[in-house]
Amino acid sequence: MANTPLLPRLFLIVLTLFLGAGLARGEPAFTVDGKVALASLVSLSDGHLQKMADDLGELAATPEAQSGNWERIKSGLAQVGRRNVPALNWFALPDGSYWSVQEGRAAGNLSGRAYFPKLLAGKTVIGDLVVSRATGKSVAIVAVPVMGPDKSVAGMLGASVYLDQLSARLEKDMDLDQTMIFYSFDAAPLIGLDWDPHLIFTDPTKLSPDLSRAIGRMQAQEEGSTRYLFRDKQRTVLFRKSPLTGWWYVFGIIPEGRETPRSKEQR
Repeated sequence: MANTPLLPRLFLIVLTLFLGAGLARGEPAFTVDGKVALASLVSLSDGHLQKMADDLGELAATPEAQSGNWERIKSGLAQVGRRNVPALNWFALPDGSYWSVQEGRAAGNLSGRAYFPKLLAGKTVIGDLVVSRATGKSVAIVAVPVMGPDKSVAGMLGASVYLDQLSARLEKDMDLDQTMIFYSFDAAPLIGLDWDPHLIFTDPTKLSPDLSRAIGRMQAQEEGSTRYLFRDKQRTVLFRKSPLTGWWYVFGIIPEGRETPRSKEQR
C-alpha cells in the first residue's frame, strides 16, 4: 500500500483541471478522467472491506474456527485484525453470544442485529452500517459464516470496521486537497464514510433540502453526476453505487475550497 496514493493523486489532479474548466462555463465538465478518480475511491474503500472478508473467510475454513472454541480462534482473528483496517474483530455463536479480540467475552448479544439472519443463512455480510454495542462507534460490518462439518452454521467471524478511521485512511491514501470531497451512503440513507467525520452516521436527507433532493436523485440511479448547495457552497459530484456494499460513493469538488469540518451542533 506504500505506493497507492500516487496513482489516485494523478487522477485527482486531472479531475480538478477538467472540473475547473467546466465550472467556468457554468456546466459540469466531468470526463472519463473524473470517472477514473471516482473509481479509485470505490476501489480503495471496497478493496479494504473485501480484503477483510477474504481474510475472515480463510480463517473460517480452519479447524480452529470450526471448533467454536474462542481460545483456539482468538489468535488467528487477532492476526486478521493486524493485517487490515482498524476494527473490532469478533467471533459469535449461532445464539448471538460473542467474543472480541479487543475485549474478550461480550456482555451483549448480536442475534437482534439485522445482519445476523443473513449469517445464519450462510451468507457473507459486507457493509451493513450499525453503532457498535461494544464500543459505541459507528461501524461497517464485515462478517462471514463458519460452516461446521455437517454444513450447518457453527458460528460467525466478523469485523466492525471503524468508519471514521477508514475515512481518514482514504483521505490519506488519495492525498486529497482542500477542494476535494468524498462520502458514501446506503439505502436507508445513512452516511457511512465522509471526509468530515462529524457527518458519519447521519441521515443526509435531514441536513438540507437541496442535499435531500440530490440524495434522491442519486438513489434513483446506479451512477451519474449532480449538483447541490450545502453549507452555502455549491458541490459538483460524481456518484456510483457499489455492487459489493450497496453504498453510493460520491466524489467531487468545491472550487473555492471545502469548509472546516463542523461538530454536530454546527451543522
